[in-house]
Amino acid sequence: MDFIELSKKRYSVRKFSSQKVEDEKIEKILEAGRIAPTAKNSQSHKIFIIKSKDALEKIYSATPMSYHAPIVLMVCYDKKTSYKNTRPLKKSVKEFTNTI
Repeated sequence: MDFIELSKKRYSVRKFSSQKVEDEKIEKILEAGRIAPTAKNSQSHKIFIIKSKDALEKIYSATPMSYHAPIVLMVCYDKKTSYKNTRPLKKSVKEFTNTI
């Protein structure tokens, strides 16, 4: 599948079932995040798996964008180890986010 075909087939999920996500699928997603390229190979990201009912309730109350997913992967980065562009920029740039 090429990128154009993939882009045409993508969609945004806004409603999740309560079905448990299999550990094998979670491991596959985490592996993709582990091998994903990072700026200057800084590897400054951390991925937290949120599954517990209490932790999920906190996520649900913090944002309506969780759509009550049965699991949340929280992607964070370490400011101290992340790549910083030291070249002068013509435009102001806010912090970059990690994406998978």
